[in-house]
Formats: sequence, structure tokens, C-alpha cells
Amino acid sequence: MRITAGKLRHRLIDMTNLDTTRETQDKVRMAIFNMLGQYFEGGICLDLFAGSGAMGIEAYSRGMELIYLNDINNKALDVCKNNCKKLGIVDVKFTNYDYVLYKDKVDVKFDLIILDPPYKMDNIEEILNNILPMVKESGTIVFEMGVDSIYPENIGNFKAIKDKKYGIKKVIIYKKA
Repeated sequence: MRITAGKLRHRLIDMTNLDTTRETQDKVRMAIFNMLGQYFEGGICLDLFAGSGAMGIEAYSRGMELIYLNDINNKALDVCKNNCKKLGIVDVKFTNYDYVLYKDKVDVKFDLIILDPPYKMDNIEEILNNILPMVKESGTIVFEMGVDSIYPENIGNFKAIKDKKYGIKKVIIYKKA
């Protein structure tokens, strides 16, 4: 896999190769960040179900100044750590928490939160409710889910502003209503 844009463009990262993780393809990552506006002027990003860390690393490459990569799977988190080390990323925090406990363990407000849980976890509204206290007022939520998943149009003060399908997945982007 490659980073698609920014200061780390064309650099390779490793995949997890785990049955429980599915990587976001380069072209889908590029499309998602094009929907977000391509580049950022600083900010803090959380990739809550990080897998290889590709989405969080992509956000960092495009201008986020600090990324948090979290995965409950230790092997996936090791891949994140190795990818960041290989790319020379030091502005990163690694955590190994269940998503339900995350808000109680990390006291940070994020500009961008990326959610790509395993598709069998179809409890979309519960996941969103858990992360809402961690999103800055001007923040953005990106949620990757199965193409047949049902999601709320509004959650708290946030509204689904974009809904795009890519094969077996769809991506929903939430911004403050």
C-alpha cells in the first residue's frame, strides 16, 4: 500500500494481513481525502480502529500535526508502530483500548476521527455516540462501513453530509449541523 498524497506521497506501508482487518485501498483513501478537502492546516486525528494505520498516516501526510492510532489487536498496533517508524513519524501516539473505553482513557478533542470497525460490528449509532464527546465543535467524522449498513443521518450536533459507496463499503462523512 502507498500513501497517496502529501509529504509522504508514494511511500509504502505494510498491511496487517490479519483476517480481522481489511485495509482501505489506495484509490478509496484518495477519494475519501478528496471529499474532506485533500489537505489540512494542522490538527489532531484519531484513527480509532487503525489496522495498519493507513488512514491516520494519510491524514498526517496531508497536514495533520498529530495522530493517534488505536487498535485493540496488538498485532495490528505493531504494524502501525513499524509503519510510523519506517516513515519517520514521531508525532504519533499509540493506544490499545477498546473503543467503548477510549473516551475514558484519552482526554483529547480531535479535529478528525476516522472510524473503520470490522463490518461485523454493525452498531454504528453506539460507536458514534461513544466518540461524540471527543470531536471538536469544528471536527469531522469519517465512518467506513458495510455497504448495507444503516446509519443515522444526525447524531448529536453532527449531520451526515456525504455518503459514497465503494464496492462492499460505504463512507459517511459527518460535520457539525
